[in-house]
Amino acid sequence: MTSKYLVKFYFVTLMIGAVITTAISLVTEYDTVTKYLFQGQFGDFFAGFVFLVGYGLLIATVSQVVFYIYLFIHPLGMGIFRKAWPYVQLLLIMYAVFDLFYLRFRQVGIDHGSTWSFIWIPIIIVLAGVGFAYYKNKITAANVFISSLFFMIFMTSLTLIPFISVEDTSWIYRSVFTVILTNAYQLIRLPKYIEDSKKEKEQRGRVTRSDINDQKRAEFKKEAEEKRAKEESQIKAREKMGYKNKTRQAVKQDKNKKN
Repeated sequence: MTSKYLVKFYFVTLMIGAVITTAISLVTEYDTVTKYLFQGQFGDFFAGFVFLVGYGLLIATVSQVVFYIYLFIHPLGMGIFRKAWPYVQLLLIMYAVFDLFYLRFRQVGIDHGSTWSFIWIPIIIVLAGVGFAYYKNKITAANVFISSLFFMIFMTSLTLIPFISVEDTSWIYRSVFTVILTNAYQLIRLPKYIEDSKKEKEQRGRVTRSDINDQKRAEFKKEAEEKRAKEESQIKAREKMGYKNKTRQAVKQDKNKKN
């Protein structure tokens, strides 16, 4: 992806984070920010508004950092665990769900005197994760449901840990919806940015070092697959020849016994 689309992807995610955080906070924190607007205290309202916008930008930045970590972890997991990687992801997802319901929000509820007041948050995280993962899998040619679910639940829960750990519950309300929606946006929209970037490079006839590296990787992958196929074919041929030799020896032994 070219720097133009990378920057666009970054700033659009920032704007989404700022807008969602500000809109939700103006409702949930009416007594601390919004009421000043109706009371004509524009200076206090503006100060609170700027804080909310800045906090939304911070949340979106944290979300992007976690997304880039995911882009590193996913191929690493595929390389290490290979076919077992989907099952490893499922185990991590189950742990994240247990952690959200029992360890995190149960403790938050106990500390604030009402567990049921916070149980809706992990429920929303799980439902949103399943919904966005299903949609991502539906619009993608390959089966990416488990990997998408892993990002939307496990990585989202990691993103929210710093904001859940503080005593002020207003941080949770400011954060949870923004993290879910910015994560969903990045997961679903990144392929579109990559596709648009490739189309623009093709139209300009521009070849970058990244394109050359991708081409080399594709060639190396093709050579490795051809080599592996050739080795498997040779192994099968040797096994076949060995089977034929054993059969011939068995026939000769039977003839010798008869004679």
